[in-house]
Order: sequence, then structure tokens, then C-alpha cells
Amino acid sequence: MECLRNLLVFFLWMHPIWRLDAGLIITQPVRLEVDSTGKATLECSNKCDENSELKLTILRGKDKIEFCSGTTNSSMHSFNSTGPLQCQFNRIQSSLSVTLYGFNSSLTDNYFCKIVKLYPPPYEEKQGEGTIIYTGNRNCEKCSQFSLHLTVGILGSVILICLICIIVWTVGNCRAKELTRKEEENSVYERMAPSTGGEQSRRNTESATMLLYKH
Repeated sequence: MECLRNLLVFFLWMHPIWRLDAGLIITQPVRLEVDSTGKATLECSNKCDENSELKLTILRGKDKIEFCSGTTNSSMHSFNSTGPLQCQFNRIQSSLSVTLYGFNSSLTDNYFCKIVKLYPPPYEEKQGEGTIIYTGNRNCEKCSQFSLHLTVGILGSVILICLICIIVWTVGNCRAKELTRKEEENSVYERMAPSTGGEQSRRNTESATMLLYKH
């Protein structure tokens, strides 16, 4: 009889702990990448009582400094909290999440979800294992844009140099052809000059001979 009473006491003592383990279940992703607008949505729980009143707190870093917090119940499913950033808490059915706005690279860190069940009793409190939130996507985008601009600049320079080389080669070729043509014309004139002088001399000789016969 004493043994049964001890087992009953032990069961009653462990019952709140079992309920604590079976009540709140916090699941967090290992990493979360911020989008190009600086917004990140962190899922903190996928199982919670829809009628319960919960307090969600986001803790930052190894020292777990409070980043933002807020309380939600069955009648208020969305609310905002101010802090280093604007935090918007959303509760959809049994899911609880927080959206961070204006996130930048200086805020990259490990973030923990802490959920406290305030009502109904018993009081429960759990904390997630942490999510590394970072802005890698925007850095990659800047790198991609820089690479694109650099590639376009190099291709544009190469095309411009090729066009300049083609223009210089064309102008030089035209000038060479023009000089060759002038040289050929000059050589023709030089070959024609002696024959023209000899013909004129022959005509002058014939004219002088005819004058002598007349006299």
C-alpha cells in the first residue's frame, strides 16, 4: 500500500513536467537568409495551443540579449514590437513566427526563440536551439552585379579597340593604294616623255629638209 502511494505521489509530481514537454514544441531552422529588402521571417514554433496566451521573445547572440518580445492570445494574432528592428509577430493556427524588417549585415548573429505560456496553467517556458540569420544573398547579388558590370566593361573595351584597329588598317590601306596609283601614273608619264620628244625632233628634221629642197 505504501508503495502504491509513493508511485501515485511520483506520478502527480512528474505530471506537470510531462505536460511541459508535451505542450510547447519549438522548432527553428539552422540558418535563415535575409531577402533583398532586408526582411527575414523566423518560424519559432509549429505546435502550440490556439487558445493559450503566449509571450514570444527573440534573444540574440551567446549572451542571449533580448532583441524584441511580444504577447499574443486567441484574440490577437498579429502585433508589432519596437527595438533595434521592427518585429512583427504572427500567429496562424498552431504556428508562431516573427518577421524582422530592416535587417543588415551588422546584425548577423545567432537568434533564439523563447516562448512562455502564460495562460492557461500550468506555466511553461521553452527555448529553441538558435538560428543563424545572415545577409549572404545581398552580398552575392552585389558580387554578381559587379561581375556583370566588369564583364560588360571588358567586352566593350575589346570591341572598341578592334574597331579602332580596323579603321586604322583601312585608312592605311587606302593611302598605300593611292600612293601606288600615283607612282604608276608618274612612271607612265616618264616613259611617254622621250618618245614624244623624238617624234617632235623627227618632224622638225623633215620640215628643215623640205625647206632645203624648195630653195
